Amino acid sequence: MIRAKILFIEQAIVSNSAENTELLDAIKNVRNLLDQIDFNSEIVPLESAKSLCKLLESLKNEPLSSQEMLLAKKLVKFK
Repeated sequence: MIRAKILFIEQAIVSNSAENTELLDAIKNVRNLLDQIDFNSEIVPLESAKSLCKLLESLKNEPLSSQEMLLAKKLVKFK
């Protein structure tokens, strides 16, 4: 589910040439972090951007960039 959401967001950004490349880099980084998750044994918190950011920060072992945090918020809001 979250992988599909990130794909839809990425496609929207790629098709909109006005978007900056920083958000595309954030998508790549978040996708790499999500690849570390065993979705069979872990629950990804999609109801709270704060919880999702905490999970991503723990996987990254450092704070998220502002673009990565923006992406996490978009993933939670994306329906």
